[in-house]
Amino acid sequence: MAAARKTAMTKKSSGKRSRSTKKTTIPAVRYLRYELTNSGTPGTETSHFVDLAKDLSAINRRLYRQGRKYHIRRVSVISSNTNILDPNQNAGKISVSTCPESWVSQKAWQRGMKVWMDKNKDASRLLASNISSTWSDFKVYLSDDHRTGTVLTPKDNGGNDVNSGEWSYSKIVSPDGTTADDEFFLHLLGNHVGGAGSRTSVGLIKSYGESRATVDVDQPNINPDAFDDPLVNAMDDGTDVDETLANLANDNDNAPYQTVNYPGDNGNMPKPLVVYETTLGTDGRATLGGFTAMCGLLEIEATSPIENDVYSVLVEIAPGNFRGIKAEVI
Repeated sequence: MAAARKTAMTKKSSGKRSRSTKKTTIPAVRYLRYELTNSGTPGTETSHFVDLAKDLSAINRRLYRQGRKYHIRRVSVISSNTNILDPNQNAGKISVSTCPESWVSQKAWQRGMKVWMDKNKDASRLLASNISSTWSDFKVYLSDDHRTGTVLTPKDNGGNDVNSGEWSYSKIVSPDGTTADDEFFLHLLGNHVGGAGSRTSVGLIKSYGESRATVDVDQPNINPDAFDDPLVNAMDDGTDVDETLANLANDNDNAPYQTVNYPGDNGNMPKPLVVYETTLGTDGRATLGGFTAMCGLLEIEATSPIENDVYSVLVEIAPGNFRGIKAEVI
């Protein structure tokens, strides 16, 4: 009997030790420093883009998939050319924007990834083996401005860039509108680029909105003779019933959102949304608080009163269980 109790206690104790064991976090470089050069015309805004998944992959020598929501703890900014002896000098401003994290953007991204994977699977079905590479991943641009604009690269304290490997953004090949192939990139926000048969890049949110059924304009659809019905008028002691029914019928019978263009379409907020903005102090410094970036894609806009002023931008990513950083699956 005593031996049985001892065995049971040993099992219980063993289970407790097992549950209390903590998972070791993989070490990772979480600090990415960039240098962005302001316009040669003082006071002119410049735009720069960052792909955190790309940069984390290069500096940590392992693939960080783009299809996650990356948590940024803070962003620190320092102007390289601010004269700290001049207390009246305004050192400029900076803002960080991302794709709005909504059910629309997430569904649009998921739909794009599914089409990309289905196309690859369909093209590969007759092969004897899988030819997909180890580092194959669904990669998109934040916007078409990102595809054609200035993309920053992490630097060390001596201003040296990290050596990057291959990072090819995903393409879909379509026969639509042409006898040859129509190959295009994908971006989250904004309009399609090019027409059928000659597309350059396709807006995922715009494509999602155009392919999805939505609500009717008026809800409910009321018979115009409803207010003149004899039984309705039997309750009308004066004129208030008709007016009350008219209010019920006409007020809030439309959705509180635009039913045609989804946010992120070219007709409805096509640019990234600002998640943090601030003015640099007279010492040329600023700190931006934490936020989440869908796909790890950022647009940084800066304005300095100093010609060709260089801003040093340090992005600190929160630690977590995805290869040492915090980034949840979309």
